[in-house]
Amino acid sequence: MKKFHNDDNRNLAYTEPEMVYDASLIHPTLNTMLKSELILPRLKKRGDQITPLALPNDYHYLALANELIQLVKSHLGHTRGELEESLKIYEGDSLDYQIIRGLFNVLETRCVFSQFPAVNPVTVRTALFEKGPVTLTPDLLTTTTRWQVIADTAAQFHLTSQALEEAMFADLLEERIILNTGDPAPFSPTELIARYNLEVARGLLYWAREVRMTVHDTYKDLFKYIKLFKLMHTVYPLSSATGYQIILHGPISPFVNSTLRYGLQFAKFLPAILLCQNWQLEAEVQPPTSRRPLHYNLDDQTALRSHFKASPLFDSTLEADFAADFATKYTGAKRAWELTREDEVIVLGDTVMIPDFALTHRKDGRRALIEIIGFWHPEYLQRKLTKIRQANCSHLILLVYQSANVATGVFEAVSTGEVLTFNKKPILKEVLAAVERCAI
Repeated sequence: MKKFHNDDNRNLAYTEPEMVYDASLIHPTLNTMLKSELILPRLKKRGDQITPLALPNDYHYLALANELIQLVKSHLGHTRGELEESLKIYEGDSLDYQIIRGLFNVLETRCVFSQFPAVNPVTVRTALFEKGPVTLTPDLLTTTTRWQVIADTAAQFHLTSQALEEAMFADLLEERIILNTGDPAPFSPTELIARYNLEVARGLLYWAREVRMTVHDTYKDLFKYIKLFKLMHTVYPLSSATGYQIILHGPISPFVNSTLRYGLQFAKFLPAILLCQNWQLEAEVQPPTSRRPLHYNLDDQTALRSHFKASPLFDSTLEADFAADFATKYTGAKRAWELTREDEVIVLGDTVMIPDFALTHRKDGRRALIEIIGFWHPEYLQRKLTKIRQANCSHLILLVYQSANVATGVFEAVSTGEVLTFNKKPILKEVLAAVERCAI
């Protein structure tokens, strides 16, 4: 614990802290990425290609990962500063120091640190300093000892001496106490290595000029994370196959100012495409160690795995019931229409609309799109109305729940397709009749 001095006037603009603050608790994508000095040594260049070097799951690195996991676990209840000091001792003069620091960084970002001192640290320091100079032991010039001042001030704040010591510099990062070393559960050595490899790979995209992705499924999650990270993008439907090409403009693209904030957002996106089943990625990157742009290729055969949470198959029971009802009544060999879930993207300028279902005729390939609109808050319904108007899609059929919070005729006014209302659930015969009329 740090000792106080008379000239200590740090952090005077103190803000009352939250009880516990940890970015990873707010959203898993907010974890701090590896620093560039931990990424660059793990990149391999060959010609105009660049590839992150994956750390193998061999005996040496599994043992190393396990030792680091145990090191972090052993510091539960200790300060961040004590943990980092122990890391320096563990690292010693190891040639693997960059890998050790990278693995440790992954573990440290999962920790939850306390930030709730019993009293405001600035108030504590001010009260202590006002009592004048002190010594560890009394002498001829100073009779007041540090321990006496600590005890007196602790009584003033109705604290124990230990609690006051802990609160004195609790606003400093290195003084925060480790409350949890992994939520909801700590990494295994294999999981730690896998996450480290992912962090190196996503770090490479920090220097991307452009990323071209070809995707054939899981559009909703992909565009959700594009929107979350506020990434500039363009979308093109594939002409030769089902799917889309999505171009992400990177932080050193001529279209985007190179900023640290955007660069981090861009690189953090990588786990999103790993949620897809059928995809390819080609990136043009120029790390600071390269004089020219290099190419980085990745596809769905990669060993990298996402830690982002995939969306459930259905957003509501209305959608789940509709799919189940259709499967029960229209799944025979003689069925005319095939029902698929969220398999088409309607591009609307800087956003997209992904209808809930599509019905495709099994013989002639005609298609109709279906959007189910249930009971939602007014802001959601307004956004939905705007998208439907922008889509201007004649083969989009809206199934509107009668209890939805909208006036009669609102959806008919913005839609160029058909609008059907239902009470408890859509009537499939009416839906299929509308499909026959609208499909193109």
